[in-house]
Amino acid sequence: MEQREFSVGQANKADIPAIAAIFTDSFRESVLHHCGRLPKPQAMEDVFTLVYEAEPTAAFVARDLNGAVIGYCFAPSALPSLWKRAVLNGHLLKWTWRWLTGRYGIGFHPVKVLFLNKLAFLHSAMTPTKAADARILSIAVADAWRGHGIAGALMDLADQYFRSRRVRRVRLEVRPDNEAAVRLYRHKGYVDGGVTQDSQGPWLILFKEME
Repeated sequence: MEQREFSVGQANKADIPAIAAIFTDSFRESVLHHCGRLPKPQAMEDVFTLVYEAEPTAAFVARDLNGAVIGYCFAPSALPSLWKRAVLNGHLLKWTWRWLTGRYGIGFHPVKVLFLNKLAFLHSAMTPTKAADARILSIAVADAWRGHGIAGALMDLADQYFRSRRVRRVRLEVRPDNEAAVRLYRHKGYVDGGVTQDSQGPWLILFKEME
C-alpha cells in the first residue's frame, strides 16, 4: 500500500461536524443498534461538542494535505469533568429539548438503551481495579485513510498529552472482534484489564500505565 501524507495536531471546534461524521461512518453498526436508525447529524455533533468543550486540549485530529479531517482522537485526562460539565453547563437540558422537538430524529427507546448502557459503563468505571480518570475515549479514522498509521500517530500524540498532564493510568474499551484495533492498542502498551458489557455485547477493558 502506498504511504499517503498526513499531519496530526490539535483539533478545533470547527472540526466537530467532520469528527461526528467519521464517528457515525466508522461505528455505523453500533449507532444503528443504539438508535434504531441513523440519527440526524445534530445529535452526534452535540455529543462531540460536549466532549470537546470539557477538555479542548485533549482533542486531536489527523488532516490530509488539504487540511480536511481524516481521523480524530479524544483523550481526556479527567473524564469526570466531562459529566460535570454536561450537567452544570446545561448540555443535558439542551439535548432533552432538541430530542423532544425532533432535532435528533430518534425516539424514546434509543434514549432508554443509551441510558442503561451508560449506567453499565459507570458501574465498571467506579470499580477500583478498573478505575482511571484518563481515557482514550474515542478514536477513528476515515475509511479511505485506514492502514496508513494514522490511528497510531494519534495515540502517540495522546500519550504525549497524558505525560504533560502527569497521568499515571489510561483506560480504553474496545470490542473484542475489532481485531485490528486490539492489535494496535496492545502494540502501544495497553494490557487486558477485564471486560464490561452493554446491550450490544462485551467490551474489552485495556489499561496503560504511563511512565
